[in-house]
Amino acid sequence: MTNSSMIKKLSILFVVFTILLAACGTQSIGGESTPTPYPTPVKETFTAQRGDITVEAKLSGHVSPLALYTVYFQMNGQVSEVYVNVNDVVEKDQLLGELAEARDLRASSQETQHTLRRAQIKLEIATLQLEQLKSRGGSTQEVKIQELEVELARMELDETLTQLGIDPNSPAADELDAQVAKAQAFAPENGTIISRVGVGRNVTSSTPAFVLGDPNQLEIIADLDPINGDEQVKEMFEGMPVTVTLDAKTEVKLTGTIRQLPSPYGTGSSDEKEIHVVLDVPPSAETYQLGDKVTVTIQLASKQDVIWLPPDAIRNAGGRTFVIINSESGPKRVDVEIGLETRDMVEIVSGLNEGQVVVGP
Repeated sequence: MTNSSMIKKLSILFVVFTILLAACGTQSIGGESTPTPYPTPVKETFTAQRGDITVEAKLSGHVSPLALYTVYFQMNGQVSEVYVNVNDVVEKDQLLGELAEARDLRASSQETQHTLRRAQIKLEIATLQLEQLKSRGGSTQEVKIQELEVELARMELDETLTQLGIDPNSPAADELDAQVAKAQAFAPENGTIISRVGVGRNVTSSTPAFVLGDPNQLEIIADLDPINGDEQVKEMFEGMPVTVTLDAKTEVKLTGTIRQLPSPYGTGSSDEKEIHVVLDVPPSAETYQLGDKVTVTIQLASKQDVIWLPPDAIRNAGGRTFVIINSESGPKRVDVEIGLETRDMVEIVSGLNEGQVVVGP
């Protein structure tokens, strides 16, 4: 084979290889120009349904002796001494606790007593001197002078009583004791301590310091919810029916009524954060006993046959409450008015009809 033939064959092979390479490049470019499709995300939908909505409050409580008396300090201050514990049996007029201010009042009382006693002694001396002068036949002038000394001593005693804030017509010792007693709390009757204030707490004259009850009569004391309690108690009233379930025996369901609510919604103290419930059946081994922990269920509101959606279907923005529905022109915002709300259901008062489908966020 000549050199020219060899060169000609190589030229032909080079052209064929170039054509093949160009074809492969074209296929690669064409493949990259067609992206892999991604699935379009499907949003959750909700259907407006018709049904009943009930708003309930569930409160934790315990079985306690029936509260009969609430004891308050007669002045503001800080509790320094508490002489009783919960479940202690106390007697009428027993000292239950004291404020730190009682110590200052006692010290002031002792100083007052000394000041008062000095004025009393001065009057007593003047009176004895007058009696002695008369008994030994003193002159008329001497008797008159001593009578004036007695009158002067009596005036000084009255002035001392007035300066000390003591009624001259009442026993001074009783008034001084009454001032100290303002910083003390006493049992008004015989009973059992249901609750007590703690040492170090600041109290006012309207703060319940001690609650006494009758261990032979029982009731439920339930704590208001620390977050929603202020709103929930507005929907309650004394005499309102409740349902009570024992935590240890959930199959036991009891009925009762609210006996007392905190002021201004009931007859209890405004400082209380609890409600009192009496049950319709007496305590027993089959029902309830002292110390049992319970759950109190109170129906605050209820509506039947209303349109509702789950809370996830409702949107809020710019002061508007609305939902999104699909329309022929695309997603559409529809304003709605809502009513009762629970954790799972929201009443739709207006804006939607039963069966309409709402698009989730």
